[in-house]
Amino acid sequence: GQKKPNGFGLYDMSGNVYEWVWDWRGNYSTENQSNPTGAPTGSNRVYRGGSWSSDPWFSRLSVRLGEVPPFSESNIGFRLGRSL
Repeated sequence: GQKKPNGFGLYDMSGNVYEWVWDWRGNYSTENQSNPTGAPTGSNRVYRGGSWSSDPWFSRLSVRLGEVPPFSESNIGFRLGRSL
């Protein structure tokens, strides 16, 4: 909580470590969407958010990288979340 919150009122969501997300890597639909979920199936999961070792450009939430789920690096983590 040392920086300003993002548009959702959440703090510290970018730049610490990349974070695995539930989405499969793939193209989004061309339709106008809010919070798209990505491809319904695939072989690579998405990680995003930038890390301490990346250029600032990669900390943009629109940047989606992907790897097979067992992939591991010191700059990739995860965040537990729950729908309300």
